[in-house]
Amino acid sequence: MGYRKYCNSLKGVNLKWEAQKVFPNYTYKSGPIVSRKIIKRAVEVVTRILTHERKKIEKAFKMLADIRYGHNKAKVTFDYDNAYRRVLTTKLCPANEYCYGESDENGIWICKNKIHYAELVGTILHESLHYFAYFNDKEICEKDEHYVMRMLGDDC
Repeated sequence: MGYRKYCNSLKGVNLKWEAQKVFPNYTYKSGPIVSRKIIKRAVEVVTRILTHERKKIEKAFKMLADIRYGHNKAKVTFDYDNAYRRVLTTKLCPANEYCYGESDENGIWICKNKIHYAELVGTILHESLHYFAYFNDKEICEKDEHYVMRMLGDDC
C-alpha cells in the first residue's frame, strides 16, 4: 500500500499532498502533544515516503548537482541506510518553542510540542534528508539541502 492510501487508512490522520510534491501540505493547526505512539505512526509514513518517492528525491538532488557543478558532472550518492536508521530511531526531546525537531548524522529528535500530524511527518522527513546525499563523496551544505527540500514541497 502506498503512503497516501496508508495515511487515509489511519484514524484521525488526514494528510494531503500536491501532485508532484513529496512533503505533505502543512496545515499550521494545533495538534496533540507529540508522544512515542504518535512518532511511531509518523515514522511509518516517512519510511513509506522515502521508499515510494525515491526517484523524485534523487532527481531533486541531481538537479541541484547540475546547478552547482554545471557541465562538470558531480558524482551524486545517497545514504538510504543511514536515513532509514535515523528515521526508525527517532527520539523525543523536551518541548521547545523555537523548533519542531533537529538532527545530526546519527539521529533525529522531535520536540514534545503540540504539533499537527502533517507538520510532524514533514519534520521527520525534512530531518531525514539532512546528511542524505553527497556530491563527490562530500556532504552538501545545509542551505543546499534546504533548497532541495523546497523543490520537494517543504516550507522550510
